[in-house]
Amino acid sequence: MPDRDPLLTRETLLIRLRDAGDDRSWAEFTEIYTPLLFGFCLKRGISREDAADIIQGVMSNIARAMRAFDYDPERGTFKSWLFTVARNAISKHFRKENRKPLTPGETQLIRTLDADAGDREVDEWERDYQRQLLAWAMEKIRPRYGDHIWKAFVETALRGRPHQEVAAELDMTANAVGVAKHRITQRLKQVAASVDAERWEDGLVPEA
Repeated sequence: MPDRDPLLTRETLLIRLRDAGDDRSWAEFTEIYTPLLFGFCLKRGISREDAADIIQGVMSNIARAMRAFDYDPERGTFKSWLFTVARNAISKHFRKENRKPLTPGETQLIRTLDADAGDREVDEWERDYQRQLLAWAMEKIRPRYGDHIWKAFVETALRGRPHQEVAAELDMTANAVGVAKHRITQRLKQVAASVDAERWEDGLVPEA
């Protein structure tokens, strides 16, 4: 009998955010994207206090934009739009008239953000996005699986260890380890896909 998961029976998260009163969906959105945005700021040398202010502004922009959200893949992906919003929010934050004079580092950061994003920055955002989405999905489904099944998945799918080696360690058959890896991998893809209408990556993001 297939597993049932309420995460998989609802509209995608971005569609649900059109309802400003859907507290559950907004809580999910915050769980996923706040750590992503926070990391984006910290990697650019921004203080935690300033990062919190920037993220608050980004979330306000998103809340306004979601009221009229209509997913259209021809117009680009949500994560690409969010990437642009985050870069613009950082630049705007440091240009506030009531801020103290900019440090040389902040001035250089603004110059970088004013220029088009380079391939390295875009690739880093994509990797961080995938890692955060995976981490969130793993946290959501973890309670559904026993310790042995979960460890079989982690050791093979995330750490790349051979099935036979993990099977011997967990007193399982290699086939059982493979089944555990497949089932959890598929569930993760389904749950991650429930976040938005974009296609999730076929491969899992390895542990850093």
